[in-house]
Amino acid sequence: MKTNIISSNVWYILSISIILIGLSGCTPISQESELAHTKSISENNNTDTIDDLPTSIPTLPPPIPKSTTVDITNAPTFAPTATVLATPTSEPLIGPYEYPEQISPISGLYVEEKSKLNRRPLAIKISHYPRSVRPQSGLEAADMVWEHYAEGGTTRFTAIFYTGEASRVGSIRSARLIDTTLTEMFSGALIASGMSDGTLNRLRQKQWYPAVISNSTGFTCPPICRESQSANSVFVDTNDVWKTLDELSLNTKPKIQGLAFQKTIPNGGQNAESLQVNYSREARSVWHYNQNDKKYYRWTEISEVDIEPHFDYNTKQQITADNLVVLFANHVVDSTVPEDYASDGIHAAFATEIQLWGGGPALILRNGQAYSVNWIRMDSSDMTFLVDEENNSIPLQPGKTWFHTTGLQSETVNNNETWTITHKSPYDWGKLILPTE
Repeated sequence: MKTNIISSNVWYILSISIILIGLSGCTPISQESELAHTKSISENNNTDTIDDLPTSIPTLPPPIPKSTTVDITNAPTFAPTATVLATPTSEPLIGPYEYPEQISPISGLYVEEKSKLNRRPLAIKISHYPRSVRPQSGLEAADMVWEHYAEGGTTRFTAIFYTGEASRVGSIRSARLIDTTLTEMFSGALIASGMSDGTLNRLRQKQWYPAVISNSTGFTCPPICRESQSANSVFVDTNDVWKTLDELSLNTKPKIQGLAFQKTIPNGGQNAESLQVNYSREARSVWHYNQNDKKYYRWTEISEVDIEPHFDYNTKQQITADNLVVLFANHVVDSTVPEDYASDGIHAAFATEIQLWGGGPALILRNGQAYSVNWIRMDSSDMTFLVDEENNSIPLQPGKTWFHTTGLQSETVNNNETWTITHKSPYDWGKLILPTE
């Protein structure tokens, strides 16, 4: 059973409403600090200005590129094209609009403690660089994780806690522009150590701004607790955060829709034993499918050439996911929002806005199979709907989903059941616009 989400006329409406943005590849990182990462990028590319950065942000991403499906070997393509995935089954589809009582709309799993579904989801910002922050605490307990390009060739996580909880989550770092969108998807509260002035100004425009729990918005310990003087020593207890929201009368039940779930494996998939996502020469991760427990296990880089299993500090277990979803979305550098500054006071790494509205291509991996689909998000309060080319909802396996957001022009290769995504987005290092200029 499938649910038709939206008519194909939407794509026509989108395509005539769109501003095209030129994209280019991202650049490598070093290992010592986030600032060193961005400085290294500038030096490696022999350029230190990006005077042509856009100063305004388009309201919709460019149209989905016309491309071939990716059932090829050793040949890069742009993002995959959706196909029709009709799957006859008597098993009812869970979602994408309504969910049975005690079923989580984020995981599709049964929740024994019904009260957990009445609390506000937490979007917690977790660092991934420098590498010394690993292993992080709490990623394995999250209901869902979003990994995105941050700046300087690095990535950062937004972990969604709804029915999952942990006494120690972190290290917590500053929010990025994408969090103004992700938090809204889940009617959530945003938890971060801080944010740049540009990101803070965007958040102030949101109705849910009072639910931004951060040092920058006046919160201290608990729930935002620093264990040492290091910027990478901030942690939270999820129960402390929910208690704080209770005290503020902000711990409200969310209305979440968008994802569908079904245990029956859809037809039309291609074998997918591994997924590698390369955000830069050093920032990359690899997932391997385990046939025994039907989960994907995560590895992450420790150098340009070496990777190792990615563990959760709390559980001492390797991080896993039941579903992997790659969303191909437009990335735009905003030169009005510097995130990391160079020591010269003139140059910086600027924020990249990841435009998770409208729609685009997507790749789903579940049960050792890969599916080329589309994502659609037409309302700010919705999650991303995942659909085939006839806009039938494509179900995920009930369980934990790890999202990777990558550039719209990222390359996709399927080589002997190993899928490789090479992220491409605009160059983000440049000269600050000074008041005297």
